[in-house]
Amino acid sequence: MRPTDLSFTWVPGTMDRVRFTHDGRTHIVYLRDVIRQDVHSDSALYLKGRVVLPVSSPHLADLIGRLSISSSRAKGPQVPGA
Repeated sequence: MRPTDLSFTWVPGTMDRVRFTHDGRTHIVYLRDVIRQDVHSDSALYLKGRVVLPVSSPHLADLIGRLSISSSRAKGPQVPGA
């Protein structure tokens, strides 16, 4: 199965949490749960504040499930009656 590319950014005011948006929801997770030294490089996150990483389906399921610190609907245009 092909990995999903996710864009991670820092959660303001933290040094150990990142956020990403998937299927209209923004999830916050610990950086340690995203970075796998044998697979991902996080240097762009430290240098630019944003990094795009490939995430396997099982890892994504963990990030939006048991490893998620919090999640919320991504802010966008509000549609009446939706």
